[in-house]
Amino acid sequence: MRNLPSFKALSAFEATARLGGVRAAADELAVTQSAVSHQLANLESHLRTNLFHRQGKRLVLTDTGRDYLNRIGPVLDHLEEATFEAANHSQVETLTLSAPPSFLAMWLLPRIAGFTAGHQDLDLRLLERLTLAPEEESIDCAIEYRLAPDSAANATQILSDQVVPLAAPELIAQHAIRGLEDLSNVTLIETERRLISWQAILRESPDLEAQRFLSVSYSLHAFEAARLGLGIALGNRYNAQRFIDEGALTIPFQIPEALKPRTPRYFLTLPERKSKLEKVVLFREWLLQEIAQTLR
Repeated sequence: MRNLPSFKALSAFEATARLGGVRAAADELAVTQSAVSHQLANLESHLRTNLFHRQGKRLVLTDTGRDYLNRIGPVLDHLEEATFEAANHSQVETLTLSAPPSFLAMWLLPRIAGFTAGHQDLDLRLLERLTLAPEEESIDCAIEYRLAPDSAANATQILSDQVVPLAAPELIAQHAIRGLEDLSNVTLIETERRLISWQAILRESPDLEAQRFLSVSYSLHAFEAARLGLGIALGNRYNAQRFIDEGALTIPFQIPEALKPRTPRYFLTLPERKSKLEKVVLFREWLLQEIAQTLR
């Protein structure tokens, strides 16, 4: 068993030390002064040390008392916060969803208000993951970017990876870019976490060694770099649709299918133990409707 004093004794000590006296502590705790004094005596007996110097009617912390207050004060604060959060969220469920970073930022977040508005009894927790790791049991559903679905889970393909070149209209006009043969004089923006790269597409090009590259971590960075005219990015058309609709990016040409390596796809994956939960079913229905609208 833990060797802990009673919570009443700790509360009496913290209030007395913070407020400077037994009377003020009793008023705050809504108990009598004798009850506070009794709890202080119990605590000092438990600790086998004095926590206060008694100077007439005043109580002054001893060095031990001051150190003890500094240690337990934050603990009591955390306990109060945890109690408040538990009490105020006890009736609210949380849906934990993971998704690839760029898909999350550029496709899902601009649409997610449509789901939350209709399900105000649900909190959302959004995590960045390319795929769902089996040990992450807190995740209720996942949008995965992978070559094939997980055979051990309930997976539905939602989008293909429509890989297209993307550049600012001004850059395309400046360099008269109409096809792969026009790329030698411009910088190509590579996304390190993208499974299909410019280098893979241009692997047979004799000018590949002289080609200039700008490398970034995520597609959302690549799109922003392309929007700023720093080069031509390679990305999923669905993720870039907002930039295309705004006229900030355009697709100068189509990449021949023969040059593309095997392409990953986006899957909605539901762990078997979570697949029939109401909150998961609701999100799946909403997501599939949004995907259908996107494809139209």
